Amino acid sequence: MTIQQCIYAIEIAKTGSFSRAAKQLFIAQSSLSSSIKSLESELNITIFERSKNGVFLTGEGAEFIRYAEQIVEQNEFILNRYSTPADRKKLYVSTQHYDFVADVFCRLLRETSEENFDFSIREIQTYEVIHEVETAYSDIGIIAIKDSDFDIMSRYLSKKGLNFTQFLKVPPHVFIRRGHPLSEKDTLTYEALRGFPYVSYEQGSHNTSFFTEELADGLTPEKHVKISDRATLMNVLLTTDCYTVGTGIIPSALNDGKIVCIPMPSDSFYRIGYILRNDRNTSPLTKKLINLLCDFSAQYSK
Repeated sequence: MTIQQCIYAIEIAKTGSFSRAAKQLFIAQSSLSSSIKSLESELNITIFERSKNGVFLTGEGAEFIRYAEQIVEQNEFILNRYSTPADRKKLYVSTQHYDFVADVFCRLLRETSEENFDFSIREIQTYEVIHEVETAYSDIGIIAIKDSDFDIMSRYLSKKGLNFTQFLKVPPHVFIRRGHPLSEKDTLTYEALRGFPYVSYEQGSHNTSFFTEELADGLTPEKHVKISDRATLMNVLLTTDCYTVGTGIIPSALNDGKIVCIPMPSDSFYRIGYILRNDRNTSPLTKKLINLLCDFSAQYSK
């Protein structure tokens, strides 16, 4: 199996046609068909079902395409990362969905005087943050661990060769729009929130309790909405009576004060920190980002 064969299969799956894929790839259709046939023979699977109505993925084919996309993405990452000039400064950050991380990242950009740099910040699911640091795709990952899950997460990270360093501890808060029926409350309990739709971040196939980003122990909402990105979450909160549970940290410049956070009486709390590989030296840029995160923590805690 080659990277090129993976690219071919992905394009066929995307276009639903060998002929259209061949045109997009600028190769002869016969060469494309031969390459896929060879790939299927090597893997001993059928990736595509051919019919007069088009090309369809088999169950095994759909699974293969998911893996192929990861392979191609990793290949592109390696090519981009190591084809840049040696003096080009690089920093790759993976994080859960937190406004303050974007805020700190922007401060790093403003304070960076390098003539050449390659920065990246990715807001992704918890498992993916951990995986990207483990595989060295990212230099640093930023996650929050619920106190009740801290022991199990610490063991999990240790097995991955990762170290978690806490820089902030915060109690849970409810996020709702200003003008929400409960927005004037000083505190909110789960009982008070009963009947209102609850919004959480989708964690895909890794939807175990210690990967969830919301500190909602014991919450069994009757109405539940799962989303995948921060912009959608903000829109849902701003235009509905939905709520979510989070850290209580939200830079007002990002929402014009239209979202309010109200504390929840709870013995639980978030441990917010960064994860690094144990066997890798920390770059000066990564250290600078860590310092900025600690500065933010110090200011927030005042």
